[in-house]
Amino acid sequence: MTIVYPIKIREEIMPLIDLKSKEEHTNKSIVLKQLLYKGLEEYILGLIAKGRLSVGKAAEILDTSIYNIHELAKSKGIKLSASLEQRQKSKEYLTRAV
Repeated sequence: MTIVYPIKIREEIMPLIDLKSKEEHTNKSIVLKQLLYKGLEEYILGLIAKGRLSVGKAAEILDTSIYNIHELAKSKGIKLSASLEQRQKSKEYLTRAV
């Protein structure tokens, strides 16, 4: 689902949006979406690193795969790993399953 949301953009930013739009032969709204998405990626990676968002949910939000989330994090120098509590729960589950 798509939501239309009006925003105010500082006048000084628009020349950069225009430039990127011309360089990429696209319209300004697509450029704004791309920049918003990049910022969202950074924010989501931070939430994952803090343990506040799962990799699976992040992949769902960004409409990509878990593998791509790990690759994105790796390219940004962010290490994604399970917490100590998550590892312990996994070990307990495996012990009970065997």
